[in-house]
This record gives sequence, C-alpha cells and structure tokens, in this order.
Amino acid sequence: MTSSLTPQQVIDTLSAIGRDIDEQTANIAELDRAAVQARVALKVRHAEIFLRTEGSMDLRRYTADYGTRDELLMSELADQEHRAAVNQIKALRDRLEVGRSISALVRMEWTTA
Repeated sequence: MTSSLTPQQVIDTLSAIGRDIDEQTANIAELDRAAVQARVALKVRHAEIFLRTEGSMDLRRYTADYGTRDELLMSELADQEHRAAVNQIKALRDRLEVGRSISALVRMEWTTA
C-alpha cells in the first residue's frame, strides 16, 4: 500500500487545520459576545415596554412580547450562529484527529519503504 501523501503534505494539512481551529475559536468568542449583547438588548427593551404599558400583568407581558419580536428574532439568530460556529469547530477537531491517524500511517509507510 503506497500513499499519495508525503509527510510534508500531511504536516501542511494538519497545520492548516490548526490555524482554522484558532480562527474559529476567535470567531466563537465574537459570536458569543454578539449573542450576549442581543439577549441583553431583548431583556432591556422588553422591560421598557412592560413598564410603560398600562393594564393587567398578562396584557403588559404580551404587549412587551409583541413589541420585542424583532429583538427576540435577533437574539435567536445570534444564538444559532454561535451554535453553528461551535459545531464547525467540532468538525475541525474531528478532521484533525483523522489527519493525525493518516500522519501515523504515512510515517509507518515511509519507515517501511
């Protein structure tokens, strides 16, 4: 069995995956911050509407819910982006593990060749 990969190609691939993980880690931090900011904006706006509304507690709550539907959507979308980025980094880590396995096989193949 001969591999079409050279040890240098394996090293380059693993290095690229490592850089991708570093970039994605920074991206996750930014997305987490955006999600937190969106949640806080939603809560503050909800409270403002709730406190300004006259009537029963249910009326005030539903008015505030309705009045913050755009903020709720932005908050949910920010959370979804964060989850997607976390899933992407998990996939990158899986690729890294596959690359490490391939690296071991290439080393063994070059040693026996």
